[in-house]
Amino acid sequence: MIKIIRKRKIGLGAKLLFIVLLLLVIGVVWQKLMMDMEQRKYPPQGHIYRVNSHDIHLYGTGKGDSTVVFIAGSGTPSAFTDFYYLQKQLQPYARTISYDHAGFGWSETTNIPRTIDIVAEELHELLLKADEKAPYILVGHSLASLEALRYAQKYPNEVKGILLLDGGSPEYYEQVSEMKSYFINRMFAGFRATGMVRALGNVGVLLPFTGENIRNKQLPDEIRGLDTAMYYNHIGEYSNINAIKNINKNARSVIEGGHLKDIPLIILSSDSGEDWVKSQKQLLNWSKQSYQETLPHSEHYIHWSNKEEVLGRILEMLKLK
Repeated sequence: MIKIIRKRKIGLGAKLLFIVLLLLVIGVVWQKLMMDMEQRKYPPQGHIYRVNSHDIHLYGTGKGDSTVVFIAGSGTPSAFTDFYYLQKQLQPYARTISYDHAGFGWSETTNIPRTIDIVAEELHELLLKADEKAPYILVGHSLASLEALRYAQKYPNEVKGILLLDGGSPEYYEQVSEMKSYFINRMFAGFRATGMVRALGNVGVLLPFTGENIRNKQLPDEIRGLDTAMYYNHIGEYSNINAIKNINKNARSVIEGGHLKDIPLIILSSDSGEDWVKSQKQLLNWSKQSYQETLPHSEHYIHWSNKEEVLGRILEMLKLK
């Protein structure tokens, strides 16, 4: 009797394993077919420029005496959709730019190391090739704080001011666990490759870790489908591993580059715990003209949870001489 029960259990286990493997194969095929379809359905919005031997997507709109350059945070699937609201609202007041990091949105992946100097230099070359005019107001979200600060260190005469959207300090990123970010990225990559992210999205569940649950529902209908497709196709993008592996090193490079002297620096923060509060206070020391504000009822994607306040701060910066 015991042997019969064991055989039944083994048989049941084998059947369950087969079903799981079959579902995974179906998910992988489904994901690949849908990615190919969505790439045809959603062509690039804006222009593609060849920079440092790989293609980078840039979207620009509006006119003005200053140019606002939006820098997406680590892992953001599409800069175009992430900054869609702000770019649209700023059209009458300024020229605005958003661009996709390597491997995201419509930008090509690359094996070139994602060190902070290379990333800042690529942005500089991109703006030159696109014939975008300084002075720039750099608006960086999350990990993009390092990129904005490093750009200002390397090209101070081109930067009119910096606005950080819940970005961490270099001191914070020098100590943060790269392994934790790596694990989260690989977990999401598995969900994406096997179609699990797409399956969850089809029943209305957009994983909250990357802010899609905030942004997507606020976008107009004609943009929401594009945003969803970018999420399905880029969450856990392997290209981000290169950036994750360089977080601590990049932070040290910014620290060694020194403070920004008189470049205006505005820090808009979410209320995300004691360690984050400390990080936001550290950022105040990076410029003689700095200001920090914690926005009420805010989330990490603060430019969506508090989009009107963020828009107001950018408009204030545009008035700076």
